[in-house]
Amino acid sequence: MLFPYKYVSNHEIEKFQIYSNFLFLKVWSRARTPFDSSKLDHFPDLKQKYESFDYITDPKKWGYQFNFQIETIYKECQKLSKSDKKRLRLWYKLNNNIHGLFVNSQKIPITYLMLEVEFPKLSEELKKFYRRLYGNESPFILDEFGNIDTIKRKHYEAFFNLNFDGHEGLCPFCGINHVKGNDHSKLEAYDHLISKGRYAFNSINFKNLAIMCNECNSAYKHEKTILYTKGNVPVRRKAFYPYSKENWNIVFQINFNKPYNRRLKKSDIAINASCVNKTNEVASWNETFGIEERYKAKLLGQFSGQAWYDKFSNGIHNARIKYKNPALTYADWTKDLVSECEESPLVEMNFLKKPFYEECMRQLP
Repeated sequence: MLFPYKYVSNHEIEKFQIYSNFLFLKVWSRARTPFDSSKLDHFPDLKQKYESFDYITDPKKWGYQFNFQIETIYKECQKLSKSDKKRLRLWYKLNNNIHGLFVNSQKIPITYLMLEVEFPKLSEELKKFYRRLYGNESPFILDEFGNIDTIKRKHYEAFFNLNFDGHEGLCPFCGINHVKGNDHSKLEAYDHLISKGRYAFNSINFKNLAIMCNECNSAYKHEKTILYTKGNVPVRRKAFYPYSKENWNIVFQINFNKPYNRRLKKSDIAINASCVNKTNEVASWNETFGIEERYKAKLLGQFSGQAWYDKFSNGIHNARIKYKNPALTYADWTKDLVSECEESPLVEMNFLKKPFYEECMRQLP
């Protein structure tokens, strides 16, 4: 990931996670006596909504389903021992400490499969509940909850105001595509960093949701697990956390096994990305978002690599005229090109253009 986002703190969107925290930590995992609305006394706002939903005349309404699932999960938790309920609280807190999961590879996130081994019926009901909390079937789209879609639009605006002065931004997961800002009528999707279908409890936690371009979201990431290596035996690892307060600098090195030309193939190019003390994070980023493949494609493309090479190979003639220096060497010209890239590394993929020019210079006879 090329740079972190700034997180929008203290926004109304976070109230949905607060609902979840209360239900899990204060109601379900404390279940002893039969459920009634008094169990919600310490959260009057939620109690009022619970009591307002019509059980009888419209049992298919999402508000009813919300109530029904609250009660169903409560009954399953009643069956558990005190120690089991304590363990569930710890698991819930673990999975909602998103930053901790990204930066500490010793923390193992809890999957629904892990829950199912010990609490099969409870796991089924929790998965049903949490998967529905975010999306078109969410009870939170009801007016009684303030309509999460309306609140999400406000959050989107606040996010772009904070990160990109309100205008379109750059997708930090690839650095190739732009993300639509407040000047657009359409919104980019919020992606679950840790899959809501595979991992428990954090589907509505906006620290687990990040805006990325459609190509990163739909074409490359899908349901990939950022926190594990690929393969038959996945290994836990650290990853870049999108809302980190830490800044990092990824450095790229490009090597061609022959001088650049229009017949060059992917196999003729090597791209190495590195970052001090971030080896696992870089590997996770590369695998999840297909970075090496996508950057190689750019280097071979007519509107990126080929255009850059034309500027490198032919632009020197115009530079000699402009600077009135017929003796301008390719070394000096490359130095100028690299310096231009360093001024704004994230603009027009200058972070990749810079090592490209350096390798073109190295390949000169």
